[in-house]
Amino acid sequence: MGVGVRIVTLFAVLAAALSARAAAQPLNPFAPVPSVSSPAVSVGILSAQLGTPQTASGGPWVLAETLFFSGGKVVSDYAWRDKLRGIRGQLYSGTDLQVDAQALQALNAFTRVTPYVFAIPNNPVPAQFATISVSTDQVRVVFDVELKTATAAVKPRLVTPPSAVSGLVLTPTAFRGAGRFNTPGLGLDINAAYIIGRLYGKNNYQFANNQTNYVDRIGLWLLQADGKMQIQSDANWRPAVAVGGQATLMFRDSPQPTINTPAVSVKVDAKSTKILTDAYVVVSKNFRGVRTSLGIMQGNIGELPTNLTEFLTPQALRFYKNGPPFTPVGDVFSRTVPFGSAFYMLKPDFPVGFEVMKFNGSYGNPMLIDFKLGRFLHLNFDVAVLRYTGGYDVLGLFQFRYNHFPNR
Repeated sequence: MGVGVRIVTLFAVLAAALSARAAAQPLNPFAPVPSVSSPAVSVGILSAQLGTPQTASGGPWVLAETLFFSGGKVVSDYAWRDKLRGIRGQLYSGTDLQVDAQALQALNAFTRVTPYVFAIPNNPVPAQFATISVSTDQVRVVFDVELKTATAAVKPRLVTPPSAVSGLVLTPTAFRGAGRFNTPGLGLDINAAYIIGRLYGKNNYQFANNQTNYVDRIGLWLLQADGKMQIQSDANWRPAVAVGGQATLMFRDSPQPTINTPAVSVKVDAKSTKILTDAYVVVSKNFRGVRTSLGIMQGNIGELPTNLTEFLTPQALRFYKNGPPFTPVGDVFSRTVPFGSAFYMLKPDFPVGFEVMKFNGSYGNPMLIDFKLGRFLHLNFDVAVLRYTGGYDVLGLFQFRYNHFPNR
């Protein structure tokens, strides 16, 4: 009888020890969540911050965002995001989640890819999806990944805002930018370029046989809105395709240089302000990280070259002794502008590349080449070359670009 009591007492002590050990272990933030109807299943403090757990095989939901976790930290490589089919603000199902997990596993960079779904409190689904979504709140999809040993030495890049890939300097691409560049849909770019002046130029249009110019101020602002729709994404063999339109407010903070009037003014009036518009179609393809684009614009964007140098203005062309015979003013400008570009992202926020704009039919056969190379100097300062019959100008400029995407 005493032996039986001791055995029962021993089992009680062991049970208490195991219970204390389990309570002392840290909670796993990615513990599997078998069902929405099982809120008692603990998913850890981190998961509590992510939202309310959902059944990964359920759905459909409305996707709010996608996150990547590795080693308990938020990480991201934008090559991973390019493989996902989920679109923010659109329906997303358990099948989509499975396909995305398989696509990530196919990258051969992970030993494990585990997907999770969390409903985000106080983030209701759009009205049109209220009767379709299984959750009244939009969801956050989390992929918990474990890098392979071969790639573990390469530290995953933290989430950093990428540079816009929807355009280079003045020309668009078929991509949309900001981490979702290869996802069909709508996008709006706000672009600002300031052409500070001519760094160096050489021409033979003046009364002398040749004239060399050094550091002449231009002071031309180009404030541009670019709306586009990507209608086809970039796949293994097919390119991305987009159509869109641009509206550019062009004005000066000083008058355009002329032969006899070097005065400076900061007044913006009708004579120095103009709206340039164009519609375009562009095709883009990503070749091993080098993003190339070809397209064509149609509109009065062809009037841009005459505002970049005094040697192409209709008024000045009448006085050039060594220039070709002057044509009527109506034939000075181009209405069709083919363009092309190529650039590479050295880092998510570090693009380098160039673009070419050819102004067909414009007087002097001008061609504008913009080089996106300023980051080598750790400055937002780029260089452009305007080449035309009879000379060329090297221009310095600053440029900023902002992406916006509709929620629906």
